[in-house]
Amino acid sequence: MFLADFPPTLGFEANAGQHYMIINSYESKNAISSGGSTLPAPLQASTAPKLSSIGLYIPAGALTTSFTGNYEAKEGAALAARGMNAITGDQGFFAKLGDVFNAAGQKAFSGAAMKADQATGFFSAQGKTPNNHMALVYRGPNTFRQHTFAFKFFPKNAAESETVRKIVEELRFGTLPRMSGGKGQISDPFFKSPRHHTINFYKGGSGAGGAGGGTMQNSKLFTIGKSVITNLVLNYDPQSVVSFHNDGSPVQIDMTITFQEIELQINTKDSTGNGRDALATATAQNQSSSQTTSEQQRVAQDIQAPPPTGVPS
Repeated sequence: MFLADFPPTLGFEANAGQHYMIINSYESKNAISSGGSTLPAPLQASTAPKLSSIGLYIPAGALTTSFTGNYEAKEGAALAARGMNAITGDQGFFAKLGDVFNAAGQKAFSGAAMKADQATGFFSAQGKTPNNHMALVYRGPNTFRQHTFAFKFFPKNAAESETVRKIVEELRFGTLPRMSGGKGQISDPFFKSPRHHTINFYKGGSGAGGAGGGTMQNSKLFTIGKSVITNLVLNYDPQSVVSFHNDGSPVQIDMTITFQEIELQINTKDSTGNGRDALATATAQNQSSSQTTSEQQRVAQDIQAPPPTGVPS
């Protein structure tokens, strides 16, 4: 598994510890599942083997998310809702039946009135418009959230330049598809989907250096569901000045990366049903124990290997 942090002091800087993010990648099993996992989507990342784990600083302007409701204004929906409410209401059978027929009659009259007015203008000429009984109806979720992060890398020496190069390369691997049989574009009939990714925010300090610390996930921020990379932009001369170190490494690299969730956002608090409640409980337990064995190994690596110094030659 590929492990890398940038900058090397990730998690140590600032009085309270630098906050940071961890991007983990997993093999894509299909459109919703990660390789090696048979659990529901929110828990898959805890069982699927990681292909890479990258710790990065949180760039400015990155802590933005959104939630969208998919509603549509529909004619006659208010009467339809009234009729269904009568069917499922608490009143007696005959009262329910009366409300249903009343709603159906109003809908039929309203439809006939609108057609007559369109043909003759009879009602509109009298300053009246037939009531089309509009209502805003929910069409279910249809939007997968996107999150974009814009990083600026200023490697100070050869070791840091190599770390940045490997991070960029690993994220590029996670963006591109593979061939189904590994034979090439001519011989293979299918592309295999690129990797799945998880993005989590952590609090620094407490002596845990680098993303490998991972002991304190920041619960005060929003969470991001399992995602794929939809866009990766690399700029090796962001100042419009071509500048390199002596070994050919760019002085600055700007990377803008866009993730799109593959899971729809669902409210698990107001839902009913044992299955949904159990899933929400399991998800909470999974988030509360965020430090994995591989992350603990990275802590030891970061502590044993202090940040390199010097200028590349």
